[in-house]
Amino acid sequence: MVKNNFVQWRTFATGLLMGIADLVPGISGGTVALLGGVYGRLLAAISHVDMHLLKLVLARKINKAWDYVDGLFLTHLAIGIISSILLMSQVISRLLDAQPLLMWSLFLGLIIVASVLMLKELYIQSQLHKSWLIIGLLVSLALANLPVLQGVEGFSGLGYLWLMAAGAVAISAMILPGISGSFILLILGIYPFLMARLAALDVQVIAVFALGCGFGLLFFSRLISYLLKRHTSAVMSLLAGLMMGSAVKLWPWKYTLSYRLNSAGVEVPLAQENLMPWTYSQITGADNQLVWCLLIALLAGLLVVKFGRIQLQDLAS
Repeated sequence: MVKNNFVQWRTFATGLLMGIADLVPGISGGTVALLGGVYGRLLAAISHVDMHLLKLVLARKINKAWDYVDGLFLTHLAIGIISSILLMSQVISRLLDAQPLLMWSLFLGLIIVASVLMLKELYIQSQLHKSWLIIGLLVSLALANLPVLQGVEGFSGLGYLWLMAAGAVAISAMILPGISGSFILLILGIYPFLMARLAALDVQVIAVFALGCGFGLLFFSRLISYLLKRHTSAVMSLLAGLMMGSAVKLWPWKYTLSYRLNSAGVEVPLAQENLMPWTYSQITGADNQLVWCLLIALLAGLLVVKFGRIQLQDLAS
């Protein structure tokens, strides 16, 4: 009983951290799920939303349906994610505005150490595929440097299909370690429009986007689960590369080249250039906070080492 309660609380805590990660462009909830040791279980549970589940529900075998979809696990994880988004969205936003260098250093330290842990695990078990590692790294770097498309003012006809496709791509990115779903939406030019429609409670747009997310999640979770079971080392090497490349997006010292208007009409960075800390101080005239940033990144790394657990055998099962 005590062990079950601990596992449930750990799942809830992982959900909380996944929610925080999904609030930050550049970091993925999938990374947290991987570090929390629930990534394989999450993909398996989502992939069980299928015809067999529907048959169990229609046959009123609710208990079997609940067990088949790992309902207790998904419930604790979902409560954590939703609670985090509702309670922490304003906090994270204000911290990113007030202390951007320290916050990005925190996320950078997490990603770097998580990548090292994954590489170490792959190397120890002689399962590191350097070619897939490099491919993942290049894909992540390419995504971080893609130009942002111009948003569309309204959606109808093919526009709705584009919005649905964007939802499918974004939700797929969210469950991949190293790729941020919100950043994908920004690249596709959907992010400002979607945030405005969410704020306006546009049911039609929200429903179309949610439908795309649902299709993307069900299809992509099955694909990743299939690949993990049959090509664990190659997939994990690819994911390690994706995580390593995302460090470029999380680099704290940036110079903004251009801005865009968000849904509230406020200017926010659009295109940014990474700088060395001392160059950042020279160009902006601001303190680079290098010592504090290093300490914060080190603290994040130590927390990952202490509580993170990446086990390849769990992913392949």
